[in-house]
Amino acid sequence: LESIEEEEEDDIVIVGGGFGGLNAALSLSSMMDEERRQDGTEDLKKRKIILMDEKERFVFLPLLYELCIGDASVDEVAPTFASLLSSTPNIEFVQARISGVDNVDNCIYYTSPSSSSTEEKKKKYSAMIVATGSELQLDAIPGATQYALPFYTVEQCFELKRRFQRLEQLQLQRPLQVVIVGGGYSGVELALNTIQRFENTNTKVKVTLIHRGKHILQNATPYNSQQGIDKLQEYGVQTLTQTSVLQILPPTTTNDDSASHH
Repeated sequence: LESIEEEEEDDIVIVGGGFGGLNAALSLSSMMDEERRQDGTEDLKKRKIILMDEKERFVFLPLLYELCIGDASVDEVAPTFASLLSSTPNIEFVQARISGVDNVDNCIYYTSPSSSSTEEKKKKYSAMIVATGSELQLDAIPGATQYALPFYTVEQCFELKRRFQRLEQLQLQRPLQVVIVGGGYSGVELALNTIQRFENTNTKVKVTLIHRGKHILQNATPYNSQQGIDKLQEYGVQTLTQTSVLQILPPTTTNDDSASHH
């Protein structure tokens, strides 16, 4: 297909709208505003920052669990890029699926995931920042694709909520077994709120938190880390540190069959 070319060549393109990409865009915007003030010009159209991401919303991961349990709205946890950037006119958000980059001619090729059209567009740039981050590869662990649910997007959050609701409707006599992999801030909060959620519906649940590192919340301050450990103990969460998940089997098996200590 013939690409539609956008003429502006002095723009800065940032690929990836996570924390890194968004912070880069805001920092560059602030620097450009300061330069304009020093030069005595307010020509905002002189150079723009183009932030590109395949998704329409920025997800604030540390609060995703609050959306899952109903303590926060979608717009609070995952605001649209358009609303986030409404006060920064020199940053333009483009919802885009990147199809190629030409480093010789300084062009980036993309299609719009929000459109039914497959027409490829071309955008020239004076500088480009790639801030796509890393992506979880579930297929690296046997059984994870079939039996595990990632917890990074709004859609995954709502899917987890639906699964919890289905479990509650089963009204099982034995406690539910919920295993959470990852002892960072989100994993700890999700473990605590999972117990609280099921307690509110009089459903018995046993939560196990698996973490590869030596300590949970290892990037937190010692005080905050200890607070998290104390809360997990208070809520009865079983914590397995220095533990890697080697395989995930169907839900009828026990946790001992699906994870091994390292």
